Amino acid sequence: MLAYKFTRRGARSPFTGFEWPVGEWIEVDGEVGLCENGIHACRVDALPRWLDDELWRVEVDDVADERDGVVIAARARLLERIDAWNEQASRELGRASAARALELADRVPDPLVRARATMIAAIAESPNPSATALTLYTTALTYDDVDPGNYYEERRWQAEWLRERLHLDDA
Repeated sequence: MLAYKFTRRGARSPFTGFEWPVGEWIEVDGEVGLCENGIHACRVDALPRWLDDELWRVEVDDVADERDGVVIAARARLLERIDAWNEQASRELGRASAARALELADRVPDPLVRARATMIAAIAESPNPSATALTLYTTALTYDDVDPGNYYEERRWQAEWLRERLHLDDA
C-alpha cells in the first residue's frame, strides 16, 4: 500500500531520530499499535497534522491498523522524496491558511477572532514546518470556535491544498 511520511531533514524520524535508508525495507518487532510501536504513515487527509521538513512517498506492508488517515504497519520503505514540499511550499501553505483566518475575521465581528487571525498571519511568515503546522492547527481551531464542527472541514481544505500543490496521489 502506498502512503506518505513526513520526516526531519535527512529522512530522520521526528520522534525516534531513526535515519531511514531510502528504498530499504524496515521492519519492527513486537505488536504494532498506534503511538506505541510500528511504522506510522499517512493518507493525504492526515498530512496537515504531521508536517515536517521532508515529505516521502512510502510503501507500507503488513498493515495492522488505520485511524484517522494514519496507517500503522510492521514494515515499510521510503520510495521517493516529494521535492515539491520545501520551505517555499511550507510558507505558501501557512500564508494560505492565514489568509483564510483573516477572511474569517473579516466576516465575524469578534475581537478574539481578529486577534487570533493577526497572530496566525505573523506565525505564517516562517518557512519552518513547525510554524506552518501551528498556523494550520490554530486556523482550524478558530474556524471551530466560530462554527463548531468546522475544525475538520478546515483540515480537509488544508489536505486538499497539499494534494493539489504537491500533486499527490490519493494514497
